[in-house]
Amino acid sequence: MKIGIDLDGVVFNSENYISAFVELKYMDQIRDDELNFKSNSTKNRYHISSANFEELLKVYESSIMKCPLMPYVKEAIDFLKSCGHRLYIITARGKYGEKHIALTKKRLKKEKIEVDEYHFAQTEKTSICKSLNLDLMIDDGYEVVNGLSKNGIKCFQFISDRTEKVRHKNVEYVYNWGEICRKIEEKKKEDKMMIEENLTEDRKA
Repeated sequence: MKIGIDLDGVVFNSENYISAFVELKYMDQIRDDELNFKSNSTKNRYHISSANFEELLKVYESSIMKCPLMPYVKEAIDFLKSCGHRLYIITARGKYGEKHIALTKKRLKKEKIEVDEYHFAQTEKTSICKSLNLDLMIDDGYEVVNGLSKNGIKCFQFISDRTEKVRHKNVEYVYNWGEICRKIEEKKKEDKMMIEENLTEDRKA
């Protein structure tokens, strides 16, 4: 399979990391009834002012090298590679400058996380997913998954506590990397069985 993988909220636990900072730093400015977790932008989710967003960008930049990985993500990626899957990092990281890309590459190298290709600054992911002819995209963002699924791209939506779920026939929810590997292997076995059944039918004919 050709599998696309998002970074924030999928490889890195950066969504919770940044959200904790925002809630602590700007608690007097945040109202529950104004939160918008369908947005991929932290600024839009919390209605952060332009002045405060500059500070947030600095925190985000520092988080690239120190926010936690998702549990067992490296082991899962290594497993998928060993099974022969082609893996592609497809992320919006880099839309605020080349420095974020350089830091991300440095962090991935430090963690020994390797994939076949890297595609940065992808704010609209449908075009790149189609051009790569992906079988599956793993992403957490509502707007991204909603757009991909409506364009016929199968998605695993990585769910955390505040993820707004996309309800579409092309979307399946996942909660950790162990589950992702299990479901991909189940799909592989189902496809193999279907091929064998078709071959048997052809022989009978």
